[in-house]
Amino acid sequence: MQICSNADRIRVRFPSPHLNVMTDSEIYDLYVIQSKNVRRLKQVQASLVKDINTNIKRQNAFQVEIKTKLLSVFFSTLSEAQFIQIVHTPNGFTAQEIEEIKKAKSSSLEDGWRKLIDTAMDKVGLWQSNSDLLNRRDKLVNIVTEYIIKPSILRNKIAHGQWEYALNRENTKENVDLTSELQDLDVVKVQKWFDVHQFMALIIRDLIQSPRKGFHNNYWNHLTELDQYLLDTKSWTFASKKLALGKKPIPELKQQK
Repeated sequence: MQICSNADRIRVRFPSPHLNVMTDSEIYDLYVIQSKNVRRLKQVQASLVKDINTNIKRQNAFQVEIKTKLLSVFFSTLSEAQFIQIVHTPNGFTAQEIEEIKKAKSSSLEDGWRKLIDTAMDKVGLWQSNSDLLNRRDKLVNIVTEYIIKPSILRNKIAHGQWEYALNRENTKENVDLTSELQDLDVVKVQKWFDVHQFMALIIRDLIQSPRKGFHNNYWNHLTELDQYLLDTKSWTFASKKLALGKKPIPELKQQK
């Protein structure tokens, strides 16, 4: 019988932590193909929104409801794809950082985004001990919570068949608060999720690609634009969108031959 040395046993029990770390070339290749996925998904998003707008003008409430809820589920699809794209941005995160972000996300979506933001902030400076940087970091986390994490909860309810009435975690009774959110869901709210997500993607890329310079320039530009967008859209409602669309001509239905 062959006897293994202590060193051999250690190598067997503790494989190299760099076993799954990607090379720079692999990171770049994955970014390229994931960018193609994201571009295609954005085309799907635009098509769904166009469909919803058409049905609003035709006053087809049933189709508006169906397509809006499908769009809300699709938001998580695009968010997932873009998260992977951002993480693998060339000349951004190191291979080890990418693995750590992925590991955090495997625990929960919220953990993944927090790890993504914190790791990006690390490239700017010691944000934990700098009140200004800490406030900026907290603002990003709050935006993610409001416009990415919370929508994912609604998405899960819809994806599990809770189309009109949400259930509690144990599926023993109704979750009244989430039922109210489901019933108040409309295309204006969902579109804001998509738009805010795009701003977040730009901000994170500013942080990781040119942190010392870009953080204080592009970061502020994009965050200011995001703040202005949220301010401008604060008064936007489904009723106002419906009124605006009602003034436009209804697309003619194409007759099938």
